[in-house]
Amino acid sequence: MKGTLVFLSLLGLHLITAQEPGRCIVPPQFQARIAQLSYYENRVNRFMFVYDAVNKREAIFEELSEFTPGRRFYEYLIFDKERVEYKIDLRTRNCTKAPARPWRDIGIPPNATFVNEYNLGGPGESITIQEWSDAVPLRRNARLYMSFTLNNCVIVNEDILGNGANITDSVSNRFYDFVEGIENPNVFVVPPSCTQTKYQQAEPFSLWP
Repeated sequence: MKGTLVFLSLLGLHLITAQEPGRCIVPPQFQARIAQLSYYENRVNRFMFVYDAVNKREAIFEELSEFTPGRRFYEYLIFDKERVEYKIDLRTRNCTKAPARPWRDIGIPPNATFVNEYNLGGPGESITIQEWSDAVPLRRNARLYMSFTLNNCVIVNEDILGNGANITDSVSNRFYDFVEGIENPNVFVVPPSCTQTKYQQAEPFSLWP
């Protein structure tokens, strides 16, 4: 009986693997807007996001909102090769420096598991989406769910669960207004206020888990 259960488990794993589609490749350079639901902050943050996997750098601009008077908004420049991040106040241009967080390619992780394929939208305007996660087949406790368009591998959304899959440490990112390539490379120019800034912190800036 035990041998039968082991066989069935291995057979199920084999079937899951055999049915898994190929992994598409996300454009290495793109820009998009992000609507981020932060469960910890209990609010939606909006960013303009510029991604450059070729040079391993990112530029992230918080979008100003008239609905949050008194709140500060920032621009983030992340340079993996230099191992540094900058956080620039969009109003005062004061700059804070920090060590860069570990680089994470935006794409389907090598160990990802195919979850589902479905059509998003209605008749005449639907698009095929593939969903992936880092869950091990036949197990639970995934920490990452990501969805991509089938034809062009455009990222649509990602749900990043915090430590121990704690929902209060989690964020959901929705990508839209996607543009392949980088329209303005000058977004990566470090402002003068950052070259000799006296404001430094020991930990990376926490934009998402």
